[in-house]
Amino acid sequence: MEKIAFYGKGGIGKSTIAAGVSMALASAGKRVLHVGCDPKHDSTTTLVKGKKVKTVIDMIFSRGVGELRRDDLIMEGKLGIDCVESGGPEPGVGCGGRAISRMFEVFEQIDLVDSEKYDVAIFDVLGDVVCGGFAAPLRASIAPKVAIVVSEEMMAGYAANNISRAVDHYLDNGACLAGLVLNIRDNKSDKNPIVRLAKAINTRILVQVPRTPKILEGELRRQSVMEYAPKTKAARNVDKLARMLLDLKPSDCMKPRPVELEDVREIMLGQGS
Repeated sequence: MEKIAFYGKGGIGKSTIAAGVSMALASAGKRVLHVGCDPKHDSTTTLVKGKKVKTVIDMIFSRGVGELRRDDLIMEGKLGIDCVESGGPEPGVGCGGRAISRMFEVFEQIDLVDSEKYDVAIFDVLGDVVCGGFAAPLRASIAPKVAIVVSEEMMAGYAANNISRAVDHYLDNGACLAGLVLNIRDNKSDKNPIVRLAKAINTRILVQVPRTPKILEGELRRQSVMEYAPKTKAARNVDKLARMLLDLKPSDCMKPRPVELEDVREIMLGQGS
C-alpha cells in the first residue's frame, strides 16, 4: 500500500493538489483512501458526494472513541474514493494539531489505513511542520512519501525547508521526501529561487502546476481541477504527479539536507550555496 502526504505552507494549494491526485489515482483504477487533516475540510469538500462533511473529532465527541467503527468515519467520495476528515476545534479554541494526533490514535485503534482494502492513502496536512500534531503522519506508523507543495515565493521556501527538516527527523519511521510540487502563483515569474532551494536541501521538483482560473472556478463548484477542467495543462500535470508518486520507490528519495533558517533567503536570492 502506498502512502503519500502533502505538506506546505497555508494557502499554497496542498488541498487542490491532494484532491486532484486522489481523483487521478481513482480514475486509474486504484482503491484510494483520502484523509483530510485540516479543520477547513477543504480537500474532502471537493471529493465527497453531498455537502455535509463529518469529522473524526465530531464523532469522538458524539459517540466516544470506544464506539467508533470504520463505517462511522468514512464518507463516500467521487470515483469510489473513501474520504475521512479530522476536523478540529472552533477558531480560537483548542488546537488543530491535537485533533490530527487524536485522529491517528483512532486510526490505529480501528485499523482504518488497511492495506488489504486500499492501494493508496493520500494525506492532506495543514500548514508547515512547527507543531508536533501536524507531524502525526510522519510520527505514526504511516511511513509516507512526502510531497511538499511550494510556490516561487519566499515564505513557501521557508516552509519547505522546515518540512524537509521534519522529514529528516522521521526517516527512521520510514518517511521519505519525494520532492517539491511547484504550484505557480504567476506563470511569468522567476522559478530559479525555488530551483536553487530544492538543490540546496537535496531534493527535486517533481512537476510544475501552472496557474489557471479553472482551478478557482472548480473550487467554487466543489470540484477538483481533474473533474472541472480535465483537459487543462494543470490537470495533466496533476495526473503526471500522481503517476510519479505512485511509481517512486523509497530508495529513490534523497536524504533531506535542510539549511539554517537564515540561509533560505540567501539561497533563494542566489547568494548562498
